[in-house]
Amino acid sequence: MGASASKIKFRESLQSLTTRDVSPDDAAFWDELWKIPSSAEEVFELLTPPAARRLRDERFENLATLFTQATAQLCQIVETPYTIYFDQALNCVRVLTRVLPFLLEKGDLGDSDSGVELLCWGDAAAEERRKRKEGKKKKGKGDRKQSSKSEKEEEEEEEEFDDEEDDQEPLALLVVHAAMHMLFLPQFTCDFYEDESSPSDLDPYSSSSESESDSEEEDDDESQSQDRRSDSDLDQPEMKRRVAKAERETQLEAGLGKVMRIRKGIRIYPSPAAVVWAPGVGFTQDGKCLIRKRDVNEQVLNPELAYTRKYDKNRIEVLRLLLAACSDPLFSPADEYNPLASRWMSIAVAADSPNASCLFYSLLNTVVSYDPSNSSFGGVPGKFASDTHVKLVELSAQVLCVLLDCGLSGDPLQFENKHGEPVVPVSEAFKGGFNIFRILLARINQGRDLTIMYRGFVRLLRNSFEAKTGLLINSQLRLECYQELLVLLWKTLEENPLFLDFTLTRCDICELVVPLCYLMHVSRKESAQVGLVHICTFILLKLSGERSFGVSLNRPFRTKLPCDLPLFTGSHADLVCITLHKIVVSGSYRLVPLYSCFLTVICNYSPYWRSMSLVSSVKLVNLFELFSSPKFLYSGEKAYRHVALLLEIFNNVIQYQYNGNQHLVYAIVRRKDTFGRLASLTLPKAIHQCDKAFPASEHPEYDADAAEQVAALSIQDVDEKGNPISEEDDATMTTNGDSTLTGIRERFVPTEAWITELRSSLPMETVNRLLQHLVPVVDEMCERKNGVVDEIEILEVFKEITMVGLLPVPHAIVIRKYQPNQYTSIWFTAFMWGVIFLRSQKPPIFDGKCIELFQVSNEDTDP
Repeated sequence: MGASASKIKFRESLQSLTTRDVSPDDAAFWDELWKIPSSAEEVFELLTPPAARRLRDERFENLATLFTQATAQLCQIVETPYTIYFDQALNCVRVLTRVLPFLLEKGDLGDSDSGVELLCWGDAAAEERRKRKEGKKKKGKGDRKQSSKSEKEEEEEEEEFDDEEDDQEPLALLVVHAAMHMLFLPQFTCDFYEDESSPSDLDPYSSSSESESDSEEEDDDESQSQDRRSDSDLDQPEMKRRVAKAERETQLEAGLGKVMRIRKGIRIYPSPAAVVWAPGVGFTQDGKCLIRKRDVNEQVLNPELAYTRKYDKNRIEVLRLLLAACSDPLFSPADEYNPLASRWMSIAVAADSPNASCLFYSLLNTVVSYDPSNSSFGGVPGKFASDTHVKLVELSAQVLCVLLDCGLSGDPLQFENKHGEPVVPVSEAFKGGFNIFRILLARINQGRDLTIMYRGFVRLLRNSFEAKTGLLINSQLRLECYQELLVLLWKTLEENPLFLDFTLTRCDICELVVPLCYLMHVSRKESAQVGLVHICTFILLKLSGERSFGVSLNRPFRTKLPCDLPLFTGSHADLVCITLHKIVVSGSYRLVPLYSCFLTVICNYSPYWRSMSLVSSVKLVNLFELFSSPKFLYSGEKAYRHVALLLEIFNNVIQYQYNGNQHLVYAIVRRKDTFGRLASLTLPKAIHQCDKAFPASEHPEYDADAAEQVAALSIQDVDEKGNPISEEDDATMTTNGDSTLTGIRERFVPTEAWITELRSSLPMETVNRLLQHLVPVVDEMCERKNGVVDEIEILEVFKEITMVGLLPVPHAIVIRKYQPNQYTSIWFTAFMWGVIFLRSQKPPIFDGKCIELFQVSNEDTDP
């Protein structure tokens, strides 16, 4: 059958399903449907969204048969993976990928439908049994008077039927499990492999844990074995010992240094390890697995064939099916979304989900091992990237983000069984909200693995500008999945307690800051990229809450970026400041709610900013002038918070880094009138300025602190050691990646109470003292030289002047740390699914008509 003929036949079969009832017993029709050669594009083109919804709403029995038979065939191919049936299995995968989102529109988080519920989760046998019981009740007593033998046979028959009912699993579970099996099916998505045997494989789900005394004994044994190992380590190179010691210290500081031993538990060791798709975290490039704690003599027969790309197309097809099966959140309104409500996703992340550990390491390593600069496969020679593999990298990032987004946070505490294999206590594994993928991510604690992850994120994000600056055209492939990478980076920072500290203390965090600033700068004017700027801001805010981040930003910045950032000579702290200033003055209006976050980031690292460049100094003072102008200051009752944050930045630099920051001091002196007007502000002046800025007929364009514009981003004030300062000082800022004005508000009018609150909130004493001392010095110089004074001379004078004893007593350093909450969690879910929706249009896995999580607007294009 030719391609055109098969396409026509497939179209006719689909039309039959939507126009007439097809019996489940019509074997000729169904067998022919599954055997017709078809591509994913053809399935999505011929089964249009209106046709899929018509099939669901008008011919539900046909859809039920289609869904049931496709699932049954996938289960069969998992049991008997013969290559002659692989094409038929792909047809089933494509059809299920197409119809599942339309079933989920009526699923757990969408508009509930009893038919869909019965099909996906109900038990057909239970329904049949209920009908049989009802039929028996209708029979007369005379009909029921039969021999005792027939009654006994009937009871036995009912018991057998009950047993069959108990054994039958819901179709939803079968679909998800079949997809996860097929991602590691020999000759379909991986090579043949030998089953790895270990003493614990015979009892992977045992639940008894050892007693407290046994645990203490094993702890003693472990400490003795550690002593023996430490004696043998004396023969190893000094560098290895130092690295191991540093890793143990890092783990102990985070409270994760001790490994908990339990006799038995649910294994989360990737088995068989040979099926993992790529080297990286936990896996070497020759195919060895490093996750097992105890020494295992694991021999790889063909190291050069450890990882292959020949199955990438099939992996993409099955990953699309898994993504479609986990798309429940799309059909829930954002304000009603519950990350624990989707049963589909709960199956995928459950402790007993098949191949979950292998899938986690496959997805993660496929992403972090990819190198677009030389199109190599994690450095494996001779394996070059293709468009198909790039698509697999992008889809792997999407699926991993989705699987990490449901359930509860993972426990980073390490548990092992007596064989040294990572396990999860059974009592923990079967609690509500358990997510094995979040557990696996939280437990990554080896320096080698953390380094691989960090280097992977840096390499892929730097591709955003390195792809444009190469000496040769197309010298490296350009990725488009930066938003997915940023979500995955955020998930890692949130889930893994060691990753944040490791990147700040053992890595060059500036390598990550540069692509973040670049992406924010180039996306600042595009409405479609507002979410990208938001997530970059959240990452910077998360990092800025650590002292080591501010210290690291003092490293010189020498990278040439392909954008119109002002030229400057300075550090990475200057880069962050100049980038954020550029977004404020020439960014999208929809980024206004982020202004407080921008200033908070700068404020957090300002006490450690050793030498501010001339450009940064001028930009910061310009921002102060902008935010203290009537247009901003009187736009809302709390709009002065921007000014307060800028004053705190100035105070931090003046009090803690005066030497080396003469450029900022001089910029403040030059704008002394701006600070003077704010210090001398009275109620009559405020009312006059407000009326002049906003006449009676004109309303403020925005209120930076309006609750309608944001969904809360909590920030807690802490000192340098991370101790909370006071609950009264905790600030709550709000952001929304898709915020719009909800209506016209009443114009703000200053009051005496507002003036009092303003004065108490603006820390101007340090700047005022500075101006009182330095302004006369500058005036004297100008008078002595008849007004002709070189700026360099003034800067030299400022270097020689000491402010000791002239400034107030240095204030305590306040760092504002990001605090996770349900609103930002929902924002990340909506942002992530919005990105996946837009990037899943070839083929179009999801239709925007019934999506509730975010608003989908179709732009009509003129012919």
